[in-house]
Amino acid sequence: MKKVRLIDIANETGFSIKTISRVVNQQGGVHPETRKKIMEVIKKYNYSPNPMAVTLRTNRTNTIGLVVPDFTNQFFGEVGLAIEGYCKAHNYSLIVSFSGNTEKGEEEALRLLTSKYVDGIVLASVGTTDATVREILNDDMTPLVVIDNELQEVKTNTVIHDNIQGAFILTQHLIAHRYTNIGCIAGLLNQTSGSERLKGFKMAMAESHLEVPESHIISEDWTSDGGYRAMKRFLELDPEERPRALFVANSVMALGCYKALIQESIKIPEEVAIVSFDNLSYIESLEPPITTLSGTGQLVGEEAAKLLFASMQENDVTSSQRVTIQGKIIKRRSCGCA
Repeated sequence: MKKVRLIDIANETGFSIKTISRVVNQQGGVHPETRKKIMEVIKKYNYSPNPMAVTLRTNRTNTIGLVVPDFTNQFFGEVGLAIEGYCKAHNYSLIVSFSGNTEKGEEEALRLLTSKYVDGIVLASVGTTDATVREILNDDMTPLVVIDNELQEVKTNTVIHDNIQGAFILTQHLIAHRYTNIGCIAGLLNQTSGSERLKGFKMAMAESHLEVPESHIISEDWTSDGGYRAMKRFLELDPEERPRALFVANSVMALGCYKALIQESIKIPEEVAIVSFDNLSYIESLEPPITTLSGTGQLVGEEAAKLLFASMQENDVTSSQRVTIQGKIIKRRSCGCA
């Protein structure tokens, strides 16, 4: 079936192409009866505008891009769903690309999205692609919002967890349970989310005058396998020397910790207490369920979308607003709470 064009609708209704176009683009200046007649024909043929023609006319594609390390991490899934919902409400489409949590993968994903002429980008950055991001802002003039990790040398809109305060609160909670021998499984320390969560842990320990041996801090990647490897290293320590409680940088890593502890028949929290960031859906189903911070994925996605659309509306690539999202502690049995 031949695709219906504006001229076909004009011929059938007797109105000008200009009038048809105003109705299609929901613009004013059209008599209600005229608009009604034109809409009847548009619905009759299920007409939709040619996206290429719209792009040429408006210099917009009505698409935005999202770059995330890995959608198997539920946090990024929640972020993506929140952004997609915001896009749909504003008649935009979302293109998702994966970086694999590498600098090369992130750069490739960003260049792919700019080649598609997206109107804006939300980037869950690995934190080391400053040069590429600077190029996107300065050369391509594409509005951008960074989430999860901050870039060190580029100022742009940012939406992140309150990493330091969150880690401080969770570690304080372990101390309130009278644990003194506490370790930390940190994320990647070349990323602000990793370094800041470790900083919050150290701040809480220092405030309570508790020492942290170097052997009690292990940095790993943000995966379940990373948590598993870190926990296995702790288990290699003499039982009298290993940490009695652990702050884990995210709940995906905590899942790997549970696997290692179960394999060695070590009981939680009787032998090792655990708290972690990110209240992912499966956390409450673990035995025992993990004490953590309330989920922030949806809020991060919503705030990122709001900032991005505001920048796109103003054609502004210089904005550097910083929004911090703070989760609240959810107490469960992994740390000894009843």
